[in-house]
Amino acid sequence: MIDQRKPKVIVGLGSTGLACAHYFAHHGIPFSVVDANPKPPLLKELQRDFPLVEFQSLDDKVFQPAEEIVLSPGVPLKSVAIQEAISNDAHITGDIEIFSKAVTKPFVAITGSNGKTTVTSLLGDMAEKCHKAVQLAGNIGIPSLSVIDAEVDCFVLEISSYQLEVIEKLAADVAVVLNLTPDHLDRYATVQDYYNAKLKIYTGCSRAVINRDMDCNLNIQKGVPVVSFGLDEPKNDADIGYKHSDGKTYLVRGQQILLDVDRFGLRGRHNRQNVAAAVAIGFEIGLNSAGMIDAIQSFKGLAHRCELVGSYDGVSYINDSKSTNPASSIAAVTGMSDAAGDIVLILGGDAKGADFSGFDLVCEEQVRLYFIYGKDSQMISDSIGGDKFICKTLAEVVNKLRGSVRSGDKVLLSPGCASLDQFKNYEERGTEFKRLLEKVAQ
Repeated sequence: MIDQRKPKVIVGLGSTGLACAHYFAHHGIPFSVVDANPKPPLLKELQRDFPLVEFQSLDDKVFQPAEEIVLSPGVPLKSVAIQEAISNDAHITGDIEIFSKAVTKPFVAITGSNGKTTVTSLLGDMAEKCHKAVQLAGNIGIPSLSVIDAEVDCFVLEISSYQLEVIEKLAADVAVVLNLTPDHLDRYATVQDYYNAKLKIYTGCSRAVINRDMDCNLNIQKGVPVVSFGLDEPKNDADIGYKHSDGKTYLVRGQQILLDVDRFGLRGRHNRQNVAAAVAIGFEIGLNSAGMIDAIQSFKGLAHRCELVGSYDGVSYINDSKSTNPASSIAAVTGMSDAAGDIVLILGGDAKGADFSGFDLVCEEQVRLYFIYGKDSQMISDSIGGDKFICKTLAEVVNKLRGSVRSGDKVLLSPGCASLDQFKNYEERGTEFKRLLEKVAQ
């Protein structure tokens, strides 16, 4: 249950902060709200719904030791006001930890550098095919506290490192880290700090699902049952992987063949990992193989995640705007390439301190040509070799593409960077890419 002894101060008035406000109000818990922006977009909604609630600028707020700070994911722990509050012994928590203490139904917790939303969404489809009522929430865009009272068999939470960094003990029924690659180095002092935040998802979990390819100490509590997934052939009956036989590749559980990969709705090597992870979790929450197989075949993926936009003059155009770090771009390149040199890759945006050195060495067989644009275009260009064009905007990239592509190419927007230098979010970036292509096609 939620600790009602301390006054709550919601820091950050985004969708998560507003959901926290409604949750506290519903339970009769006094709260106030602060934000670094003196006029955040949801301030009118807060004042409409809670006219008596105090709102302050974060710069003007002095936190008291008796207060509990409910930190929204967009507010860094390292911000001056929050660090001062911590030094004054204020307790820091977040909506996910509040959810985990109050929820009465089982919940799955999913994190990872890449693939979180795909796995969460696929698992939701699997549950539906198996006639199980589940509620997706968290980083997928639905604040967890806004749906905590849903009548379901299970919750499935996609959780970011930002949400995990304030957690002491999550206690998920099933927890999984899909993968770990460097990301968000503008927010974390070191890569290990970022990894440590992700690995908090296993704290207090009842069962753990792990990636066999991850070579690090997961800090899973002794005695917790563990099931693994990977791209290789599993050694244990409950583990998920792939088996090669008679020129074909099969998804398997132990030695039990589940499905030929040619029948997957999702394409790409990286999506084989995602499918394997979803199946491993699915078995852990009691889904049946028939329903999961049905979902794997019908699930075509999500917008902005290796989404085929169209084919014009023998050239395929793929929108992977969700790619916000170099590792996710590499996964997209290796997953979507069918022949040497068939990828024309669009990179760029805000690199968030990520290192692109060696990127071209990993992708040299697949990528024929690079188009690089945005805030960190020069840094990225200096870090990689190969043939490339540097542009200012995505529109300039699309205009220059026409004279550079040839039949058989796959033009892949997989920026490897955040979008905030030129767009509100990755969705707006991907939508603009599709709009620009439609204009060219016309």
